[in-house]
Amino acid sequence: MARHTAERSDAALLNDTTPLIGVPAPGTRRALRLAEEQRRAAEEGATSGSIALPALAVKAMRGGVLGAVVLGTGAFAVTQGSAEAGVADADLAAIEAGTLALRDGDTASRSEAAGRLALEADGARTFTVAVDGETREVTTTAGTLGEALREAGIVVGEDDVVTASLSAAVPADQTVEVLRASAEHLTEETVDKHGVVEKKDGSLPEGERKVETKGVDGVTTNTYRVVTAGGEEVSRELVATVVSSAKVDEVVLVGTKPKVAEAPAPSVSVSGDPRAIGRQLAAARGWGADQFQCLDSLWTRESNWSVTADNPTSSAYGIPQALPGSKMASAGADWATNPATQITWGLGYIADRYGTPCGAWGHSQSVGWY
Repeated sequence: MARHTAERSDAALLNDTTPLIGVPAPGTRRALRLAEEQRRAAEEGATSGSIALPALAVKAMRGGVLGAVVLGTGAFAVTQGSAEAGVADADLAAIEAGTLALRDGDTASRSEAAGRLALEADGARTFTVAVDGETREVTTTAGTLGEALREAGIVVGEDDVVTASLSAAVPADQTVEVLRASAEHLTEETVDKHGVVEKKDGSLPEGERKVETKGVDGVTTNTYRVVTAGGEEVSRELVATVVSSAKVDEVVLVGTKPKVAEAPAPSVSVSGDPRAIGRQLAAARGWGADQFQCLDSLWTRESNWSVTADNPTSSAYGIPQALPGSKMASAGADWATNPATQITWGLGYIADRYGTPCGAWGHSQSVGWY
């Protein structure tokens, strides 16, 4: 009797149209029937190109329960309630047949949206990336922005600028810009002005200045690697430095030798040729025969004691070869023709600059002028 009751229960199960609850035990008729229904649904789905639904889901939707199907990266929700719920009869028919067909034209967009929703359900983030003049949405489960860009096939160059940190988490619902960078070499020249150094010189009369070393400006050429992105300079690296000319300070000698007051023109009368007049005026200054010998050698070399000696190269003039000759006007207005006036000025110049005629002669022998 118990066995007959069990057989009738199995038969009732085969004809049962109420929703099945739970997972049947392996080997039972209920488990075999569920496996067969799933097989048929899969075959029908592969043939029609639609998404197959198990019979359990169809019965659940018919009973007014929310059914959800997640296939691959697509996720679709269908709600059964009343006609106002928005489920078309055609959709219900497809559901009863074990499939959910996508309407023509909606396949790509609904699949993408469903895939994104499925990823976001798994903790994915969606952000917008702008690169090379284009923008696109990226949905990813990557741990960092750098990994997300690599997964999306976006290569970030060494010098490219990204508006968010590549090592930080993906900035959800934000826009990330990748600014492509370009590098060029830029050459700049800098000038270091030379200075002036003064050096005292006891051999020069007080107040007189003379350039000992000519100054030179320093010039340096620097070459930089300049990277620009988005029309702005983002980095500058010095790659080469060349010194075109080294800086040299100018050295100026400043005279410290006290000036010797020029002796007044002798009151004694002088006469004779220029050499005789020179001997008389030198003696009036206290210079003896040895100093006159130096004076004679000096002026013989300079002008051979000629009153009208004129150097066409330097414009030096007269017995002492004053440069210019008009300097001798301080000794007299007749400086151009009077030997006494020229000699008086010349002896004063020697005394002021060299002390004695022999001092002037020694300098002339050393450098060729006095």
